[in-house]
Amino acid sequence: MGAVINGVKEKDIALAVALKLRDRLKDEMPVALTRDTDTYVTLDQRLVLAVDWEGALFISLHLNQVKSKKLSGATVYSYGPETRRSWRRRNSHPKVPPMPAPPRIAAKESDALAAIMVKTMREDGLRVEQDKSDYYVLKNPAQPSILIELGYLSNPAEWARLKDPLSQDKLAATMAKAIERFIGERSLHASLQPPEISSPSVVKAPPPTAP
Repeated sequence: MGAVINGVKEKDIALAVALKLRDRLKDEMPVALTRDTDTYVTLDQRLVLAVDWEGALFISLHLNQVKSKKLSGATVYSYGPETRRSWRRRNSHPKVPPMPAPPRIAAKESDALAAIMVKTMREDGLRVEQDKSDYYVLKNPAQPSILIELGYLSNPAEWARLKDPLSQDKLAATMAKAIERFIGERSLHASLQPPEISSPSVVKAPPPTAP
């Protein structure tokens, strides 16, 4: 279930935003969700699905809850040592099999995706920070992977905004723009590589989006 504040549940908002994001992208590219109803998908199942789909990228959506009511803003994580671990909430997921760090190339592309997501969100007037974490889903070996904490349900002002459908629409629109920008830059970079080292088309499969 995740965070719950005054009856507002993290899982419901994450799913609502994920569905809006899918709807904004589906006419431009294939999109797959690890869930599209109120069902629970374990952490290892999420990675298995992502690998099976051979997606172009993986995005995990969440909302934060901490003791302080003052913390606000979104955070976009890619894999690496976390600098704000003291703010991190307790992990409520069941234990999962150990997962090694992602390959260096995948981690580098995850950093690039996170940077584009943060830049795009800031351009659209959203408060957001970029950080590193060893969250399980960020160890995905198959594609660039990021985890986005959309905001703090423990902050009353953000609680009100995050449950608002119009605010959710704005979040989805901004994330869709960032994804399209990342894939476009990735495709352009691949097309500019010398023939002897160029790779096959990099945008050919659904980018799984995990709520």
